[in-house]
Amino acid sequence: MFDRQHHTLFEVRSVLLFAALTMGSTSALMAQSTALPALASSDQAISAAFTRADKNADKALSAEEAKTLPAVSQQFTQIDANGDGAISLPEFRAAMKDPKS
Repeated sequence: MFDRQHHTLFEVRSVLLFAALTMGSTSALMAQSTALPALASSDQAISAAFTRADKNADKALSAEEAKTLPAVSQQFTQIDANGDGAISLPEFRAAMKDPKS
């Protein structure tokens, strides 16, 4: 049976692990810890993941760029709140801070 809460938690962890790996091994260990809620709200970790995925540095994630973050790619249309075909940093941040949406 599909457990949405568990699945969403896994997706958030995968994005945060990606962000942590870009920030260094110490942060990577934190992303794997049970202190997920504290890390999930870290604007620095969220911004680092977004910046790393934003290959052309246009301050928006295209569907192609989002493929580097599988959890984001799978929910691209839900995260793209204004429906413009790209995920802005505020949209990304909102999705990472409230993974239930």
